[in-house]
Amino acid sequence: MKRILVVEDDEFIQTSLKDALEMKNYEIVQAHCAKEALTLLNESIDLIILDIQLPDNNGIVLCQQIRQTYSLPILFLTCQNNEDTIVEALNAGGDDYVCKPFGIKELYARIESLFRRVPIHCDVIYTADLKINTQTYKVYKNNQEMDLSIVTYQILLCLVQNQGIVITRQHLLELIEQLTMHFVEDNTLSVHMKRLRTKLGTYQGQPYIETLRGVGYRWIQ
Repeated sequence: MKRILVVEDDEFIQTSLKDALEMKNYEIVQAHCAKEALTLLNESIDLIILDIQLPDNNGIVLCQQIRQTYSLPILFLTCQNNEDTIVEALNAGGDDYVCKPFGIKELYARIESLFRRVPIHCDVIYTADLKINTQTYKVYKNNQEMDLSIVTYQILLCLVQNQGIVITRQHLLELIEQLTMHFVEDNTLSVHMKRLRTKLGTYQGQPYIETLRGVGYRWIQ
């Protein structure tokens, strides 16, 4: 489920947006000022809806601050509809601009369009209830960051990127050797797979990984 951070000080608009976007199966995180938005911003946020008139800062300045660290889509949603402000907001790093009052169907379409075209999502993999950021090496399950070692992460990534394909034990052993720079015994892989399965748990009552005894493993979600 994709997470949207809504930065808006108007309580009515916040509530309306939350209700409308949750109907489209987005998870909504709410901030009422720039300071709060910066404390809530992290790798699990997928898109920002940003007002320009905020009680403690200008939304365009906040956009510039966000762009220093994050490349996620930013959609301005504001009552300021003059051309100069729109150009300034887009030049500051905004990806789209919607003026109030707005139609909810148009907002849906613009959000979905951003998710399709913003390049950062080439670096993010979604599978079942997992989100894998291949740039930051972080994995989230139900938007909660998982604590994985680099070896376990790389095994997970290998399986996910080859969904439905059997990855042999020998291939994974060679992967571990490349990461650790020393020879590893066959049992080492079994230990890592057990740890990974424990961390993952299940999805809708089913395991993520299928074991083909004596052969290898396959990602099945």
